[in-house]
Amino acid sequence: MATPLVPQRSSLVAQTVAVLERGLSEGRWHGQLPGQHALCAQLMISRTTLRAALQEIAQRGLIDLAQGLPTTIRRNRPGARKAPAITRAVLLLPEPLWRLRPAIARWAGELRPLLQRGGLELELREGGPHYGRQPARSLERLLTAHPRAAWVLFGSSLAMQQWFAARGVPAVLAGSAFPGIELPSVEYDHAAIAQHAAAQLAAAGHRRTAILLQRTGSAADRATCDAFARAGTPAPLVLEHDGSLPQIEARLRRLAQLAERPTALFVTKSHAVPAALTILPRLGLEIPRDLSVICREDDPFLGFLVPAVARYSSDASAIARKLARALTRLAAGQPARATHERIMPRFVDGHSLGPPRGPGE
Repeated sequence: MATPLVPQRSSLVAQTVAVLERGLSEGRWHGQLPGQHALCAQLMISRTTLRAALQEIAQRGLIDLAQGLPTTIRRNRPGARKAPAITRAVLLLPEPLWRLRPAIARWAGELRPLLQRGGLELELREGGPHYGRQPARSLERLLTAHPRAAWVLFGSSLAMQQWFAARGVPAVLAGSAFPGIELPSVEYDHAAIAQHAAAQLAAAGHRRTAILLQRTGSAADRATCDAFARAGTPAPLVLEHDGSLPQIEARLRRLAQLAERPTALFVTKSHAVPAALTILPRLGLEIPRDLSVICREDDPFLGFLVPAVARYSSDASAIARKLARALTRLAAGQPARATHERIMPRFVDGHSLGPPRGPGE
């Protein structure tokens, strides 16, 4: 059975030794280990446990310990073995591709021929318990079934990212990395999008704003809210929903009933826009007269809505190219540097954005 990512509570020091040895043998770290604080956070262990494990590894001749200095890795480690050659990339998706946004299907489709040129096959794994709260067992099975794979993680939770980062498994995030996660990522710049949207609304005269936020469990949720709040005064009202129509409608009803109602709405998911454009008029709110709307995403159907929706048009081809380059580097045995490539979409103005109503209008 493969070594678990996070040490188990039985024989915790021995398990930590096994996890660290695997990372060293597969070239997860180069030159020196991360600091003890970072390692404890990744492995979810105490500093006492980590120090005991490091002492054991040092006695085996794998690392050099020195008081007050970084833990250095010996170049010629006895027993070190090369990771198996990578022959394919496995794209993990939280649900079937046909249920996701068309833009995701587009970059996934364009990724396949780009990888084939570099001798890599692309395999899709849709859904599964690894997207749940305790992904370790399911991820272990996946890793065992695909020993010569690099991984693309889309819509990944913090637990998934921690699992891959601590194991040293070659992986690239198609999306945002949570703080402290040392995995390369390719993503849209959600913070920059939110700041730009807040600035657009402020320039139009809006002071009371809201975010219609679908909870996805991804790092993009926090990045969006934090960046929008930093750019706006006062902070926006955040209306969270699970993506279902009943919850979207309930949140919009709550907005409509507020005594000091927001005059602008930032929508994070494109499929929530048709709901907003049909539900809000039934609640007596006209777009953009009573409520301006900007969407963080773009999809083809948004171009057929009336009024035309202000949105951010993304380049799916750029995502595919950057993911292919990162995966090709991993397949060539290059170290997985925690670089974060961010893409800023193009703002598309629309008739859904206007000034707030003045007193008595």
